Amino acid sequence: MGTLDRLCAGLSDLAIIEAAERFASGDVKDQSKKFAPSAPEFVEEARRRQEFLDIKARPRIAPPAYTRGPLAPFEIARQKALAKHSHRPVLLENIGLDEFKRLCAAKQLPLGSVFAVSLGIVYGPESKQLNAA
Repeated sequence: MGTLDRLCAGLSDLAIIEAAERFASGDVKDQSKKFAPSAPEFVEEARRRQEFLDIKARPRIAPPAYTRGPLAPFEIARQKALAKHSHRPVLLENIGLDEFKRLCAAKQLPLGSVFAVSLGIVYGPESKQLNAA
């Protein structure tokens, strides 16, 4: 025991305990299931456990923090959609997809109309198409 104690000098108690538990449960790779581990085998496993514990104890990088900007993500998407269709005339506002489908099926919307689902707005054809017609 004195030799084993000297060989384990510098290792934490937790590393020694974990090594003993791993040998007792048969979790050490290439361990003999018939014989107790020799002192060098035990110390080698205790050192592996110590390395693992040291790695686990390292400081971690803080997770990235979300900082809210002046607009929420859905507000940004709304602004982009409004800008995308700003050159088109507004035909209808605050309608749902079912209503848009019904109007299309009834052919009550001009050809080239666009429905911005995120806005609930139906935009008419581009002004170039209106001038050409």
